[in-house]
Amino acid sequence: MGIQEILDALKQAQELDREIHQIRHEIDSIPETIHEMTQTFEGEKSRLAHLEDRLKEIQLRQKKKEGELAEKEALVRKYDSQLAQVKTNKEYSALQQEISSLKADGSLLEDEVLKVLDETENVQKEVRKERDRLSRLEKESGQKKKELTEKAGTLKGNLAGLTEKRLEIVKQVSPEARELYNKIIAKKEGLALVPVVGEACGACRMELRPQLLNEIRLKEALVVCDNCSRILYID
Repeated sequence: MGIQEILDALKQAQELDREIHQIRHEIDSIPETIHEMTQTFEGEKSRLAHLEDRLKEIQLRQKKKEGELAEKEALVRKYDSQLAQVKTNKEYSALQQEISSLKADGSLLEDEVLKVLDETENVQKEVRKERDRLSRLEKESGQKKKELTEKAGTLKGNLAGLTEKRLEIVKQVSPEARELYNKIIAKKEGLALVPVVGEACGACRMELRPQLLNEIRLKEALVVCDNCSRILYID
C-alpha cells in the first residue's frame, strides 16, 4: 500500500474517530447530567422541608394557644360553680372580677387561636401545592433520566459499530503507520491528519520548512508537523 493509499485509509479512520470521540463525550456526560438532575431535585425538596417545618411550628403554637384557652375556660367554669357557695359580697365580687378577667383573657386567646388557624390553613395550602409541584417534577425528572439511560444504551451500540468499522480500516495500513496514527489520535482528540494550508500546518498554523513540504509532496513516507506532531498531507 502506497503512502497516498495509507493517507486515504487514515482519513476514513479519522472521520470515524471524530464520531467515536463525540459519542464517547456524550456517553460520559450522561451520568453527570443525571447526577445534576438529582442534585437539583434534592435542592427543590428543601423548600418543601422548610414549609413542613414551618407548619409543625405553627401547629405547636396552635396547640399551645388552644391549651391556654382551655385552661382559662376551665377556670371560668370552676369559679362560676363557686359563686353560689361564697358567703360574703366581697368574696362574690372578687370571684366575679376574676371571672371577668379570665373571660377577657380568653377572648384575646380566641382571637389568637383564629389567627393561628388561618395561618395554619394557608401554610397547609402551600405545602399541598409544593408537594404537587415536586410530584410533577419527580415524574418529569424520572422520565428524563429514563430517556438519557436509553440514549446511553443506543450510543454505546453505535460506538461498538463504529469502533469495529474503524478497526477494519486501520488494519489495512502498515503496522508502523497504524501505530503512529493511533498514538497521535489518542493525544489530539480525533485530529491526527491535517492538510497543508498554503505553506503552514492546517492545525497549529506553524509555517513548514521547505524540506518538509518537499517530503510531503513526494509521498514517500508519512510526514508529521515539527510543532504539533500531526500527520500532514497535500490534496
